[in-house]
Amino acid sequence: SWKDLMRRTEDRPNALRSATAPGVLEILQSSNSHLEKIQKCLEDYLETKRLVFPRFYFLSNDELLDILAQSKNPDAVQPHLRKCFGNIVTLDIRKLTHQPAYINSMTSAEGETIPMPKNVRARGPVEQWLGSVETSMYDTVKKH
Repeated sequence: SWKDLMRRTEDRPNALRSATAPGVLEILQSSNSHLEKIQKCLEDYLETKRLVFPRFYFLSNDELLDILAQSKNPDAVQPHLRKCFGNIVTLDIRKLTHQPAYINSMTSAEGETIPMPKNVRARGPVEQWLGSVETSMYDTVKKH
């Protein structure tokens, strides 16, 4: 395994001997194969999230993983809003004790704050409640 290979390399810090030891090439090829499978599965998973909420296509894999890794924290989307939505800089996310957080309003880069026509609850998968935010944005524009 990779850990064993690193332990042996640490024990014999000669790069040429460590790299040409029997079995090293096979271990590295096997590890590389496993990493490629993991990468493919990760990309497939991110694609399913992007299919549910297409605005995620504007985010890099790292940015999307950052959001998904903190899915219990609605504020995790704040740094990525500009890429997902044209001119939205922040969402006013209100947190209540023993209740899911909700989005009260949105703020543009110019500082204009527009209240949501109805409070959108930030619970469940992030791609679903962001879809509800998007729908509320459309409703707000239609209303005004």
